[in-house]
Amino acid sequence: MPIWSEVRMQISRVAVLCAVFGIAASAFAQTPNAPAKPLQWDVVSVKPMSADACPAHQGGVGWLKDGLTVSCVPAFFLVQFAYRLMDQTRIVGLPDWAKDTSHLYAVEARVSGEDAPVYAKLNGDERFRMLQQVLADRFGMKAHMEARELPAYDLLVAKGGSKLKGPGPNDSGATQWKAQDGKVQWTGAPLANFVFALSNETGRPVVDTTGLTGRYSFTLEFEPAARAGKDESGRPSVFTALEEQLGLKLVPAKEPVDVLVIDSIKQPGAN
Repeated sequence: MPIWSEVRMQISRVAVLCAVFGIAASAFAQTPNAPAKPLQWDVVSVKPMSADACPAHQGGVGWLKDGLTVSCVPAFFLVQFAYRLMDQTRIVGLPDWAKDTSHLYAVEARVSGEDAPVYAKLNGDERFRMLQQVLADRFGMKAHMEARELPAYDLLVAKGGSKLKGPGPNDSGATQWKAQDGKVQWTGAPLANFVFALSNETGRPVVDTTGLTGRYSFTLEFEPAARAGKDESGRPSVFTALEEQLGLKLVPAKEPVDVLVIDSIKQPGAN
């Protein structure tokens, strides 16, 4: 458990937000070159792992030219990534074993050689979505989405107006969100993934109601929720930092939110 608590903070709260994976935020935008027919994995391996085989600071997702590898993660991590739902309140019906951080898995999935060039052109969202195949085929997972009204935050422009600035000529669209450090470096990217990141930090779905549709570059520094009361830097909470540094604010609300309901899932056998 101590091992996974460290890994969980670093991976589930950081890697998913692009810093560990090195994925540009623009990569999550829809691409006109997406294949008409979804790619299928050619080879999939799923193996149970023990916590002893997973040293601290290791684990998460690694990209291959023709697929991906996942190591030292529980089943709920795969579900979160596959459906892009990092707020666990939006996943209902997972059995205890799937949430148990001592039940860890390693996954390797690859497309065929002829499909590798097509796979290489997929954006990050499409690659994550392919994990749904693994969950269905190897975990026997069946699920559906339904709208439920949940406690959330609306992201608004603060009274003094937005302080966001457009990208510079050399801004690439790459982002870095270090949840454990409380520092965000946004470089010429839209707010879509920023909202996704805020949801992870606040523990509630965040709905963008700013009306800001451009690409922006900014730095945000705050005291991470995971280190509240332990951060000696004197930085403000993410709520205060948003308003002071970016001219944005989070307001508590109730919003209809898509929730993933797990109908069935079973533990996979080793292969």
